[in-house]
Amino acid sequence: MNFSDRWLTCVDCGKEFLWDAGEQAWFSSNRLANQPKRCKKCRDQRRDRHLPHALPATQVNCDQCGAPTYVPFLPQGTKPIYCRMCLTAVRA
Repeated sequence: MNFSDRWLTCVDCGKEFLWDAGEQAWFSSNRLANQPKRCKKCRDQRRDRHLPHALPATQVNCDQCGAPTYVPFLPQGTKPIYCRMCLTAVRA
């Protein structure tokens, strides 16, 4: 196919952005039928809002050896918490 640069308007910020022939070829080769609706800045901001951010880590002591360790949740105290080495040994 023959592609040429096109100017599009971002639906979020209303600014015009260039959708160049190389990007159009990439869209076509990946079978993406719709043209982009957002400029790069707005796409990046939208992606960052939807990506899961780093989970908060809680420092606890291993119930088996007492070593400090981190878990990605707030323990409720109903189940034992193990460090990586003790967890591997318990699972074996």
